[in-house]
Amino acid sequence: MALNLSSINPLLTAGRAAARTSAARNPSTRPTLARQELARTVAAAAASVSRASTTSSSSPAPAAATATGFTNATPATSATTPSSTTSPAGPPTAESVFGANPWETDPTGTGPAGSYDFNPYYFATPQTAAIVASMVGGTAVACNGMGTSPSSPYVQNQPNEMVELSNGTMLNPGLVASFYTHGYPQSMVDRMVANEVANVSKGT
Repeated sequence: MALNLSSINPLLTAGRAAARTSAARNPSTRPTLARQELARTVAAAAASVSRASTTSSSSPAPAAATATGFTNATPATSATTPSSTTSPAGPPTAESVFGANPWETDPTGTGPAGSYDFNPYYFATPQTAAIVASMVGGTAVACNGMGTSPSSPYVQNQPNEMVELSNGTMLNPGLVASFYTHGYPQSMVDRMVANEVANVSKGT
């Protein structure tokens, strides 16, 4: 708050006049009178400030302001704040790549001793076979790939969905889908698929 000098000036003027008159009459009192004049000036200024503070405290207090001149307020919650934190994507899974059912359920065969079960990993669904075919540049086909022949007493009750590569060799897409069950990163799975294609193409 600016100091109101108008209330101090009359006191300063009167005090200075009296000091000058007294000092002129008695030169030896000049240092004492100067200190007294200074004391009166300070006292008058303090009284003015005190009156201003009393007047200010009796009026409604203004809203507190920040250093930038804006009144303090609780900021509103941002409407764009996400409700949850997005977690980084984990390694691919067979279900995330091929769907909820990458393999046939309970594939079986029949022989002289009766019915027996096959490992489902050798029996991809048609959807899984189509996806693997697009990965390796082959064609999905259905056939009996478990080593049975028309003259064999062992019979598959479901065919194998296979992928025929460009050189005519066969790749089992169910086994490729099983690569995604170990929690490997995609880069590792890609290397495994490439190795499988190379081995099948060489007949190993």
